[in-house]
Amino acid sequence: MKQPVALLRWHLCRKDIFRKGYPEKPEEIQVTVTRGSDFCLEFWLSRMNDPLIVVRDVFSWWDESAGEIQSWVRADLFTESITKRNLLLKHDDCISMKTPRVLTEDMVFLQFMFHKKQFDRIWSDAFNKREGLESIITVPSSRWMDFTQQARKASSTMYGILLRAGSAGGGR
Repeated sequence: MKQPVALLRWHLCRKDIFRKGYPEKPEEIQVTVTRGSDFCLEFWLSRMNDPLIVVRDVFSWWDESAGEIQSWVRADLFTESITKRNLLLKHDDCISMKTPRVLTEDMVFLQFMFHKKQFDRIWSDAFNKREGLESIITVPSSRWMDFTQQARKASSTMYGILLRAGSAGGGR
């Protein structure tokens, strides 16, 4: 497998609550896209040759971020991308294409980018305008991985650590 040049973390914050009043309008989701730092990418390249090994969110996105964008995107476009270009599935696996994906709030996905010049250009455009994430979603050479379970484990672990630290320090 070719090595990625950039790593993005997509967090689905909210689903479109106004859709009920406008059924002809495509459903949208609010996402926060965080670009992994060079440290995150180096960590991935050095230790994560097999994507199935990832068991927790060890990338410290909140400390080492190289940029973040929050915006609304079309849910159907996002679903199509994560289904067709899934890192863990073979391209000839039609079962995944026929199974409808259901997006829910607090889902987390990783997107791997493989062409440096292409990524730098579209990330710069989206980051400066704070919109245009569709161009990042639809990059044909990118690959996606569902990271929801690992992110939830990390959140519960961090919450437990904070609770223990608070009780040890006498705080509530």
